[in-house]
Amino acid sequence: MSPFRSLFPRRFLILLAGLAFITRAAAADGEILRVRADSWMPFNGDPAAEKPGYVVEFLREVFEPQGVKVDYQVMPWADALKAATAGEIDGVLCANATEAEKLVIGREAIAEPQFSLFVRKENTWTYQNLRSLQGVRLGAVEGYSYWESIDGYLKKGTAPAVKFYNGNSPAAEAVADLSSGKIDVFVESVLVFYWALKNTGQKFSDFRAAYTEPTEPLFVAFTKNKQGTEFARKLDAGLAKLKASGRYDAILDKYGFTKK
Repeated sequence: MSPFRSLFPRRFLILLAGLAFITRAAAADGEILRVRADSWMPFNGDPAAEKPGYVVEFLREVFEPQGVKVDYQVMPWADALKAATAGEIDGVLCANATEAEKLVIGREAIAEPQFSLFVRKENTWTYQNLRSLQGVRLGAVEGYSYWESIDGYLKKGTAPAVKFYNGNSPAAEAVADLSSGKIDVFVESVLVFYWALKNTGQKFSDFRAAYTEPTEPLFVAFTKNKQGTEFARKLDAGLAKLKASGRYDAILDKYGFTKK
């Protein structure tokens, strides 16, 4: 007979087992932060990958030690925005102020990408104003906000002048179309564009940026309710701690750059 069993009656052991089950169940039923976005590496990508994106890693580092499980999944961007606005999920990753108009954001920006108009290297086209887009087949992601003038153009744009991409990995599809000549120009974040090239084996030298817009900060945007406001507050505080500890830059280093 086990010496442990000899010290404790069977009923007591059953009680201990029951308490352990309740404890595990309580942990499993802890708070969950449900965030969604389309794949937009290096900011966010495959949830199960070794490198899911540095914004995903920031969220996990901030919330999970506090007992909040980060439930991040990939879905089309326009759908993610609608779901967050309706309260069907808790938030979206990497929204600018325009996209987050009906959501809640904190003080701390999560990314500061530059958006560019990319073309193949042999294409001599340049961008000066919206008239420059006449006769150009422009690729853009459905639901994205880039900058004010191009957003207005995209709202009125129709095929074949504009081709919208909507899926879990729209950047990869658009880069493939740009490479094959199905579109002439693709508007995208510089980091995302070059990450997509890197992961498809294409050469940076085969493309060029015909125009680059100044940086606009992006945020994790939460549903506009009490819980969303609290999530935004916790994220601000958590990011400040990550920066102070050096962990913030350590995560960025994994993706090949350090925030300045």
